[in-house]
Amino acid sequence: MTIEEVQARLCAAQARLGREGRFALTLSLDGREECYITHWFRPEPHAFEDCRAVGSGTLSECLDALDRYVAVNRVREEAPVLMAAE
Repeated sequence: MTIEEVQARLCAAQARLGREGRFALTLSLDGREECYITHWFRPEPHAFEDCRAVGSGTLSECLDALDRYVAVNRVREEAPVLMAAE
């Protein structure tokens, strides 16, 4: 998998999540095929940035964990509220 394909997966996950924030992918540089993905976000507009671990292991394991993370944390569309006419 190319870095462009990985970036596309991260961008697609961010779009499905429906919130501000960003995903970060960290790769090991010591010859092991290990990496981890974190989700950085602000819980409130004026709060400091917070971080959640999404997954670690091989790239494939991380991307699988990313899909699970998004499935659990996706913002669901709320049903429109109907207002009575006055």
